[in-house]
Amino acid sequence: MNFELTEDHLILKEMVRNFTVQTIEPFADQIDQTGKLPNAFIKKFANIGLLGMTVPRRYGGSEATNLSCILAIEQVAYSGTGAWWLLAFNNSIPQCIANFGSETIKNKFLKTFCNGDGYASIQFTEEETGSNSNVLITRAIPDGNDYIIYGMKRFSTFGSRDGYAIVFAKDETDSCTAFLVQKNCSGYSVEKTWKLMGAGGIETSDICFHDLRVPAMNILGQKTKGLDILFDWIALEKIQQSIASVGIAQAALDEAVNYTKSRKSGGKSISNMQGIKWMLADMQCQLTAARWLTYRTAYLCDQNAAEWRLEAASTKLFVTKTALEIVDTARQIHGCYGYTRDFKIERLYRAIAGASGIGTSLEINRSIVGNWVITR
Repeated sequence: MNFELTEDHLILKEMVRNFTVQTIEPFADQIDQTGKLPNAFIKKFANIGLLGMTVPRRYGGSEATNLSCILAIEQVAYSGTGAWWLLAFNNSIPQCIANFGSETIKNKFLKTFCNGDGYASIQFTEEETGSNSNVLITRAIPDGNDYIIYGMKRFSTFGSRDGYAIVFAKDETDSCTAFLVQKNCSGYSVEKTWKLMGAGGIETSDICFHDLRVPAMNILGQKTKGLDILFDWIALEKIQQSIASVGIAQAALDEAVNYTKSRKSGGKSISNMQGIKWMLADMQCQLTAARWLTYRTAYLCDQNAAEWRLEAASTKLFVTKTALEIVDTARQIHGCYGYTRDFKIERLYRAIAGASGIGTSLEINRSIVGNWVITR
């Protein structure tokens, strides 16, 4: 096995790290306070080729690998803001459309996401469903050549931003079907935008559909097969969330190292203390394991390996817990200063807090992996 990144990978990492330092970090406090990304960000991401990375070039993408995509996400997540969600969604959702959509669908929608003209969203979760795919309330009723969608969706990332969303609804057969829906049009309304503990910039909203008319040709994939699309996308999202956790954990380790070098005790830097060195050593080992596990899972996804979706659940389970521990240890190293907003570690601590519950909870992934272990 080759554990070396290619020269192109290394160039990409350096380019995105510089972009994060120069373009995102100066706005980190603003994003944290307002909960919104600057409007200019999406075009800046597009201008350096970070949107639609895995989409074929004929549809406006770069035909990059998922490994390349997560290398970019890792660097953006280093900022401790939710800016990485924009990169993740405008890559994973276009990839989902490219995998399941007809030629008409691909030609109609993909370039919008790749060139930064619209924000991509997934809308599945509802007030009473959570992760239960069997009790969807939102309905899609046929009406001539269209469907009429009514109902609501909760926690829609970038649901209030212009663009398109994949909406999952029960059709006339009582099965789940996926529809591509234009946001902020007639019949589409934003009811609430949630204020989150950390990772400002996710912009997650409640969406209501009031007789929203959607052409039947906007069905993504096969009718009644929406859950196949959802589960494929969720598996990819787990890899993206895992690498974002790695990026946040790397930032926390770097903050801890810098703090220990500058903090004096008895006239000496506390980095010279054996106990501190041991804590930093454990964090480094944990981080290396989490990073390479995530890289491997992205590689398996690129190879379309038979068990890559199960490996994605295993990766999220391990990496999330590991990253939470790394960031918490970094906060402890900062002492009382880690509880102040004067230090970046406080923002990183809040940014990582949602990793165990957003997307799919650790408990769900533990069940997936446990079932896999006893039945394989």
